[in-house]
Amino acid sequence: MIQQWLVEQTTPVFWLLGQQAFKQVIAANNGLVFDGTQILFHGETFAPVMSLSPWLIPVSDKVLALPDELLQQGIFLTSHSSSIELLNHLQSLLIAALEGEEVLFRFYDRQVIVPMLTRMDEIEKNQFLGNISQLVALDSHEQNRLVAFANAPNTQFTVKQTTWWVIKQHHLEDHENLPLVQANLESWLWRYFPKVMNEHLTQGRDIASMLAPFLSVPEQTLTYRVLSAAIVAVVGAEQLTQPSMIELLRDYNNEEAQLALHALTRQFELKG
Repeated sequence: MIQQWLVEQTTPVFWLLGQQAFKQVIAANNGLVFDGTQILFHGETFAPVMSLSPWLIPVSDKVLALPDELLQQGIFLTSHSSSIELLNHLQSLLIAALEGEEVLFRFYDRQVIVPMLTRMDEIEKNQFLGNISQLVALDSHEQNRLVAFANAPNTQFTVKQTTWWVIKQHHLEDHENLPLVQANLESWLWRYFPKVMNEHLTQGRDIASMLAPFLSVPEQTLTYRVLSAAIVAVVGAEQLTQPSMIELLRDYNNEEAQLALHALTRQFELKG
């Protein structure tokens, strides 16, 4: 399915891959990095998490020779811009505004961006895509259906130099999307507690498996579950029974999750 689409393209194609998928692809290429491959994370903000960066690979004949099951991963982008110009646009999206706060935007995760793109209006979609002509991925929620989002031609496009993308309420689902909730929580944890998160990885802990049980607890509000999962990730599950954490969970149970997470950050700062 994806192989046929790739072969049919006349516009240059780029492959945006998460870290784990990138490792698999390089292993399948005898440990060799494909020509023109570029790392997405950059600068001091991402220094603590560079090892988790997604990668951008220009699609070549060598890429097309990979097994189809590998090509079904990640996101494919077509663009008439150079790889550097495309990379600059993607990097401008890494930090976005959400409810007045700057957050890491995991648009490079198809489970995050495909549902969001379906909720954007035409203007928003074109703004997001920027110098990307088309974004294509397999929608894992729809029995691996190939989905594509096309952009209107924009000869006036220029790369933004500051935080510019705003995640709006209608970009998010009305009902809970736990993969998206979990992705946003992981982004928040990496932004505010990178040392703790790196320790989890060093000790071989699977962060997703750590968060998932607390995010899916029945009969609790979403904020309660997000806050519980954050506490577990930062200081351990045993801290959930401490009076200060019980009080925090009770006080912010029905508040916005972002407000509750800020309260949690302040509490940890006060404890030093």
